[in-house]
Amino acid sequence: MSVQPPDNYDAFLSRLDAATTSLTARAAALDRGLAAVSLLLGPYESGVRDWEERRHYVSGQLAGHAGSHQSYTALSELHDVAVKMESMLRGRVQHVRDKLAVMQDRRGAIRRSLLELELSRKKLQASRMLSQDREKLSTIFSSLAGSTVAVSALPDTGLLGDLREASEAIILAEALMELKGY
Repeated sequence: MSVQPPDNYDAFLSRLDAATTSLTARAAALDRGLAAVSLLLGPYESGVRDWEERRHYVSGQLAGHAGSHQSYTALSELHDVAVKMESMLRGRVQHVRDKLAVMQDRRGAIRRSLLELELSRKKLQASRMLSQDREKLSTIFSSLAGSTVAVSALPDTGLLGDLREASEAIILAEALMELKGY
């Protein structure tokens, strides 16, 4: 009687499930963060457009100014404020876009990892099935090879050969999967 090696597949599948659960929770939190940060972009972009329009309008007023020195100074100050506000808001827009890009990269990495985990789960399940099939064939082969056949019964040597070939094919398939990293 041979001692069967322990089935470690459940432990590995549990680890894959735990990693999947953890990454899925992170993805959900990241999706909420992406939505919140995305909401900031619209008002900042709108502010840039408003201050840009104001700056253009004041520039036009300065170019065609024919009034007093005080009104020219006031228009110049308004122009300076518009330039500063537009620049500040452009900086904030860029900061939000950079933050969104980082968050989207992280979301992509999580998505790829989840796909890899699912692929690993499928490969592990396939490997488990191959191992179980090999064990079943080995048991059948052993029981047929070691059984006592009645004199009147004809042994089915073709069956033994087919079982041996099937067992070898399963072993080779497992070896190939291990070689290729499955």
